[in-house]
Amino acid sequence: MKFVSAFIASVCVLVLTASAPRTQEEVELTCVKKQMSTQTCHYNFTIDGIRYRFIDNGCKQKKENVIKKAKAGKLALAKDWKIECEAKKKE
Repeated sequence: MKFVSAFIASVCVLVLTASAPRTQEEVELTCVKKQMSTQTCHYNFTIDGIRYRFIDNGCKQKKENVIKKAKAGKLALAKDWKIECEAKKKE
């Protein structure tokens, strides 16, 4: 009896945890603005149509590393853009 209940429980766990993989988020770097007076770089991202920003104080990080971290989800992104820029037009 214990074996049957353990088997049923393990099958239930497998069924509940097995799901389709999540769709990849679309991370797009819209623009980068550098303010020389305050030595800050403003990175504006669009992720799944929602605007996010990342501010690098001192402009210490390279653009490529910031994009990699944003795609990996390792950046603390704030909502909305602080400095506006034109969105890239798709042709």
